[in-house]
Amino acid sequence: MSPTVQRRELLTALGAGITGLSGCVGNLPGSGDDIDRTIYVGGYHWGFVMLDAGGEEQERVNLQRGDVLRVVAFNTGANQAVQALPASVRDALPDHEALEERNEERIPPPSSGDFHELLEEANEQYPDHSLAIIPSGQVHMDGGMMMHPVALPQNATRPLVRQLSATRRGDYTLSCLTYCGYGHAYMEIDGGIVVT
Repeated sequence: MSPTVQRRELLTALGAGITGLSGCVGNLPGSGDDIDRTIYVGGYHWGFVMLDAGGEEQERVNLQRGDVLRVVAFNTGANQAVQALPASVRDALPDHEALEERNEERIPPPSSGDFHELLEEANEQYPDHSLAIIPSGQVHMDGGMMMHPVALPQNATRPLVRQLSATRRGDYTLSCLTYCGYGHAYMEIDGGIVVT
């Protein structure tokens, strides 16, 4: 066997092992379409909106241990990616003003500067986000159902699709790990996914 073939087999096995450890099962041979639940997660300044396939907003997603979750993630400012969503999801997305109102309700006002101006500045200077799913209360990836950070750029042409296996009971937090201005520290849904 040539060194090239051995290297390719090693890299394939290593990639499959790393992906399996992270809880991702999508795009692996044999992963099939055995999806128990699909959620659409849109990142915006400074939060996430979760919707089901029918366009109904979800505050929390409940799964049973062993379920397979398909996550369709996108930046709400990525017009082409948003247009690629099913019409039921696309039409249900809150507009910019509604999202800004949500921010003002849950994010403390800045000690200096105007909230609206800081948001506009963030939209211009920090247009990109990311999405990670980690066990709640942890600052590192330590087992269970998780999704390592994936980029949600404003210039994306398609949503990003990942499949996760609910391997461990617990609460999981959706979080942005890409700095995006004043409200970045509040860009999460603590306990947004619950595995029982």
